[in-house]
Amino acid sequence: MGGYKDDQNYGPQSIYPSSDPRCGTIPLNSSLIATSGDAIAYSTAKLAGERCAINLAKLYGDTTTFVVLRIGWCQPGENKPSTLSAAGSPPEFLLEGDDSNNNTISNVQAENDKKDERWYKGMWLSNSDFLNYFESAIHFNVPTTEEEDGEGGVHRNVRKGYVLVNAMSKNEVRRIKGERHEL
Repeated sequence: MGGYKDDQNYGPQSIYPSSDPRCGTIPLNSSLIATSGDAIAYSTAKLAGERCAINLAKLYGDTTTFVVLRIGWCQPGENKPSTLSAAGSPPEFLLEGDDSNNNTISNVQAENDKKDERWYKGMWLSNSDFLNYFESAIHFNVPTTEEEDGEGGVHRNVRKGYVLVNAMSKNEVRRIKGERHEL
């Protein structure tokens, strides 16, 4: 859903699991692009997994069900929101070639970094919430018939044998709607 990061048409909690996917969280600071990895390829692979689960649910949703968790933003180790940066990761996990720590950061670049950092912090998922989502997914009663899949129709995020959830902690400022209490 990272393609929504810079689209100001979407305000707080206005991006849902049913929203069309937009692959790739691209940093506004071009020097961070080389150090943070290929977000488009990474997110496209995750979307392919979602699509595979949707199609398997169509075939086998009466006997095998799928809960797909769109994991918010997690970091290795302690995973604290205070260690998130405009690159989305703590410095020790960035790729070689990071020159973002130079002393010639322009005002525009600094403002862009703040926008990117807010996006990552809005998607942050704590370690304990991460575990809670997976435990809830194991016990979740996924619809196994067309009649159970919502309000009389098939929705992108709830279908026969399939549920899609945005998994994030309850962060102060977020544009993506999480399902913390609905799963």
